Amino acid sequence: MNRRVTAWAALWAAVAMTCLLAPSAWAQSSEAPAGAEAATTKATSQAASRPADKPIQGMYEEWLTKMRAGGQTMWALLALSVVGVMFALERIFMLRRGRIVPRGLAEQADRLWRQGKQDQLLALCQRNKSTLARVLAFVAEHRTAPVADISTAAGDIASRELRRHLLRAYPLAIVATLAPLLGLLGTVIGMIDAFDTVVMVGMGDATALAGGISKALITTMAGLTIAIPALFAYHLFKSRTSLFGVMLEEEVTELISAWRMGKED
Repeated sequence: MNRRVTAWAALWAAVAMTCLLAPSAWAQSSEAPAGAEAATTKATSQAASRPADKPIQGMYEEWLTKMRAGGQTMWALLALSVVGVMFALERIFMLRRGRIVPRGLAEQADRLWRQGKQDQLLALCQRNKSTLARVLAFVAEHRTAPVADISTAAGDIASRELRRHLLRAYPLAIVATLAPLLGLLGTVIGMIDAFDTVVMVGMGDATALAGGISKALITTMAGLTIAIPALFAYHLFKSRTSLFGVMLEEEVTELISAWRMGKED
């Protein structure tokens, strides 16, 4: 696993831990006693009365409680986050320079071409399986065609390959768009529940409003927590695809110019 994969895994692990720990932290802060002395006494008694694994178990129980409090919208957001992680991991492993414009391939191809070993050049490109290799294989197979036709066809091959990479990153943009909207939907549902509670019990009982307000806040937080890294990942993968596209164009143009320019077609 290279450094880039490790960095992305750490990023998504941090996001997951944020989703897990934020509801628990909110719950603990909302349930804390008013006085600092009472809070210290409560924490000491809890630490002495339960085993070390109980806090972790309690944290997940509180997290599940918050998930249930968020209603059906939270489960939709959870499914959306899983989809985002899946597509991000796919791009981490598939959007690599070796799959588009590998290092050293252009130099090897140029050396074989100048030595007149077109058959070995084709074999090299067939083994490589990268976008640059497919373009160079086309150029070698149609080396007697006019330069303008070769350049146009090579550009079409490269454009199709890069568009595929952009389309595979597009689901991350969908996740980044839908997550805040789902969070807003949960917010609206929670506020409706809160106002319905006000109609039934009046404004005197503040605890009766806690469920609806909690649902509104939790879904908003979850939607933004999912959308921000998904949007960041989409633009990062889009930028890397564009960078690889520029590198591919430079190498293909340079090779076609060196191989065919100035020669009779």
